[in-house]
Amino acid sequence: MIRLSDHIAAAGGWLSLEAFMQLALHHPEEGYYSTAIENIGMRGDFSTTPTLSPILAKAIIARWKEACARCGTRLPLLEIGAGSSALAVKIMDQLGFWNRLNTDYVIVEASPRLREFQHLLLGSQAKIYSGMEKALKHCGGKAFIFSNELVDAFPARVFEYTEQGWQEVGLTVKDGAIREELRPVLQKPLFSHMLEYDSQPGQRIEIHDSYAKWFTAWLPLWSTGSMTVIDYGAEMEYLYHRRPKGSLRGYKSHQVLSGEELYRYPGMTDITCDVNFTDLLELSRNCIGDRVTLTTQRDYLLPYAENTPQDAFLTDEYGAGSHFQVLIHERLQP
Repeated sequence: MIRLSDHIAAAGGWLSLEAFMQLALHHPEEGYYSTAIENIGMRGDFSTTPTLSPILAKAIIARWKEACARCGTRLPLLEIGAGSSALAVKIMDQLGFWNRLNTDYVIVEASPRLREFQHLLLGSQAKIYSGMEKALKHCGGKAFIFSNELVDAFPARVFEYTEQGWQEVGLTVKDGAIREELRPVLQKPLFSHMLEYDSQPGQRIEIHDSYAKWFTAWLPLWSTGSMTVIDYGAEMEYLYHRRPKGSLRGYKSHQVLSGEELYRYPGMTDITCDVNFTDLLELSRNCIGDRVTLTTQRDYLLPYAENTPQDAFLTDEYGAGSHFQVLIHERLQP
């Protein structure tokens, strides 16, 4: 397990929660995505939409066909963060034999452990890369890009509103124990919405600066296609309604951890927070000329739903259907 106190000392006595999440999730030898992911499948860490029903695969294939028609070319399917490969398998099943033979399926997966699993499961049916740059080079810059529960896996900065204004939350060591400590914001977040948010003292919010940096790094290499981002979250005005402590939480052995429990098992806990889609909309809308839409998972999936309990659950307007959002970013000029 990661010795968190050593990393706090190496950081000068204070470690931002973004740096803690990067360490706990993505440390190459001891991070959660490197070592602790277990029981891939329905009963394990990946009980996500694709493991429950083929409905998401149907929706993605339908949107892919529309994008191909508008672009006048067969776009490669590029999945980011394929995890257990459940969605990839269902998409390939839905494509059918001939379409599968004639379609390039590309996966970008940061976790070495998951890449190994994907290679074993999918074999030559998919090209698997560790980063977007190589994947987009393989696709010639043209791709139908999609992800399911990707953004929430990125480290987030955490801020708390105080009488002195916004301060950043980090970790320090006091009396031999890991404790939270607020510090003045030395580097403004990449998104401006935090400064505009009408908050009461004690309100916490999370900002995915790391996702913004990752997204803008490879974006110039993408010339044509469509991108679909599916994740749990909401626009900012709804995301923190009656949630003064924010949404940061962890999962270990199917138990939800919060507060200082989050820091007890670094590298052994899946740490996440809800996605602020106001920020993601800002990122995409800054791409002048592209078309951006935001909808709920319910509206995205409902045309493809069948009369099954699984599809009813995934499209429930008071549950998963509204808790998950779908951001569609189109760059379809040939």
